[in-house]
Amino acid sequence: MPKLAVLLDPNKKIEVERVYNALYDIFEENGDNFKDYMEIWCGDTHEVYKGVHAYLRRLKEAEIFDVPIVIFPGHPFQVSAYADFIMIPDLLNVNNQIMPLVTKLGKIYHFWFKVLMKLRGKNFPRDRKYGYLVLSPYSSVGRKLDARELSDEEALDIIERGYRRHYRDWWGVYIEAGSGVKDNLSIANRLELVKEAKKIIGRKVLLTGGGVRTSEQVQQLCDAGSDVVVVSTVLERSPEPKKLIKEFLNVIINSS
Repeated sequence: MPKLAVLLDPNKKIEVERVYNALYDIFEENGDNFKDYMEIWCGDTHEVYKGVHAYLRRLKEAEIFDVPIVIFPGHPFQVSAYADFIMIPDLLNVNNQIMPLVTKLGKIYHFWFKVLMKLRGKNFPRDRKYGYLVLSPYSSVGRKLDARELSDEEALDIIERGYRRHYRDWWGVYIEAGSGVKDNLSIANRLELVKEAKKIIGRKVLLTGGGVRTSEQVQQLCDAGSDVVVVSTVLERSPEPKKLIKEFLNVIINSS
């Protein structure tokens, strides 16, 4: 059953507040209709910890969002007991020599945070270990990783090699075109890649995101094999984020 993941970036205060209010209205009106088809993600590449932790706390204490709350960390210290899951990446297309070290240190910090939470009898978000493939440098995350531009063949080769190595540990694979990319770079223009990647990973979860703008693109990605479609920038820029979220969710439901 496919899902829609709405990614909230607390650093974008005005834009994310509009998306938050749209989500709140949707769940207040008819959240039961959508709760099985959606997740709310939270992460920030510009902030270390407090902003993300505070926003996750806000989501949990609202008690209206009966969906998984997921940390999509942009920094190793973005760990919080207010989330249900935390995404733990294996970077598959990174040429920045510092980032693998940062990711490794983040996993160590994550481990000891988990130990501390258990000793204190507190909840801890469950791990989602996954392969993270960024297709090009033409986005903020692509520049941060110094990712190189990949053809479909190169991307599939990287996914296959990573899957053979990590298939026991991986919950899934996330193929990202990058947030805020131009329309011609959208993941929705790489449908053959999505189809072939799903064949490789089989029952593992395939996530896709970057440049998704329309309900038609959400439909195309679901048809191609995407299990989770991640959206963010399009909602931040939309004059009617509530309407757009509902359109996306209706596509997801009809694809189930």
